[in-house]
Amino acid sequence: MKRMTVNFLRLSGLTAALLIAQQAGAADAPSYTAQPAAGLCPTASNDAAYNTKYLGFFTHLVPAQEDWLFRTTYDLRTDFGTSAEGWRELKQLRDELKRKGIDLVVVYQPTRGLVNREKLNPQEKASFNYDLAKKNYQAAIAQFRKAGIYTPDFSPLFDEKQEHPYYFKGDHHWTPYGAMRSAKIVAQTLKEIPAYNDIPKKEFESKRVGLLSKLGTFHKAAAQLCGSSYAPQYVDRFETEPVGDSGGGDLFGEGGDAQVALVGTSNSGPAYNFAGFLEQYGKVDILNNAVSGGGFDSSLLAYMTSKEFHDKPPKILIWEFATHYDMAQKSFYRQAMPLVDNGCADGKPAISRKVKLHAGSNEVLLNSGALPIRSGSYTADVTYSDPGVHELKNTIWYMNGRREQLKIEQSKAVDTGGRYVFELRNDEDWSNQQFLSLEIEAPDDMPAGLEVEAKLCQTPKAKSADVAAN
Repeated sequence: MKRMTVNFLRLSGLTAALLIAQQAGAADAPSYTAQPAAGLCPTASNDAAYNTKYLGFFTHLVPAQEDWLFRTTYDLRTDFGTSAEGWRELKQLRDELKRKGIDLVVVYQPTRGLVNREKLNPQEKASFNYDLAKKNYQAAIAQFRKAGIYTPDFSPLFDEKQEHPYYFKGDHHWTPYGAMRSAKIVAQTLKEIPAYNDIPKKEFESKRVGLLSKLGTFHKAAAQLCGSSYAPQYVDRFETEPVGDSGGGDLFGEGGDAQVALVGTSNSGPAYNFAGFLEQYGKVDILNNAVSGGGFDSSLLAYMTSKEFHDKPPKILIWEFATHYDMAQKSFYRQAMPLVDNGCADGKPAISRKVKLHAGSNEVLLNSGALPIRSGSYTADVTYSDPGVHELKNTIWYMNGRREQLKIEQSKAVDTGGRYVFELRNDEDWSNQQFLSLEIEAPDDMPAGLEVEAKLCQTPKAKSADVAAN
């Protein structure tokens, strides 16, 4: 008996209790009953309750089978694509990249409603217009392709009945299995691109390396709204490595001499191994520049700002993002277009100046010589001495007294070296305005001794037009 007591002292209280119960006999063993969660509270169906930027992303949650949650705004949407202006801007960006020898591939991630609607409760499933959503999604894919953008069609994955679901129960990310199935389809699209044939091929293998725990974003939002608690979901986790003599690639596709680059969201991060699966099925090195928490544009802009993009431009650029992002953001295209040719980094600027900033407004550039600087033909290139500055607030003045106040924010998840490149306004009623000055508002909590270097240069398109005219 003394010996048994010593062993109990080394056991946890729960373990000791279970051992005593076992010795007492099965008839005396304690029994437990697990009750399912009560579901979402009434507050979750009130759009007004989603009153923060974070909660707004989940408007509004509806319960589904097996602890699944869906968002009515994003997951059960039936509209896809962008405005006519958005399609024009997107095609122009594609054309600029193609001029640089880069083929653009868009991975337009399908919604949970399209892929996993079988998890919906009968009421939500009946009210969700799946046929319209599928029709409009495929119409958006056709529109991408009309713009000359290689775009895989994920509709073969719709209404899936797989053992391992495409999405997590309570999170907006795809599972590693969803990333795997998507990569297979994207790899098929890669093989349709003529430039793919000239890219060195390698063999890769993806292996299960353990489990990935996910306490989903939807479940966290439900906890804020209702006090609900959900168990983490565990799924298989994978990593990809080159096989045998195919070495030279790097784990997670970060490095090497890749001629295929990937930009996008956290769905392309290492947790889900999307880049790795692309390497496996595409048989090519992937340079992964995806950013977690950077939205649909941050990783692309950061990559286009990098020395690597301009010194070793990829032959194929894969851009992954979800359907809810606004592809008609004018401020995004004003930055992306001039970055194709690296802003004012190559060539002589019309005006340039370096200034040490003081609190308030600072006049950084002044067209004192009344040079013929037409707004629609020029690009501004501004770099802070501290790369930790993630916001640019400036005012652009024109000779006739008109002005534009422009604010550009960079995601703190990316490092762009404190650099901001953007076109002056080229709208029809602005493009002929003559530039006068550029003023920059000192950032909040300005670092001591912060300097800014600003340049103004003619855009390559405008230079080409001038050469053609002469």
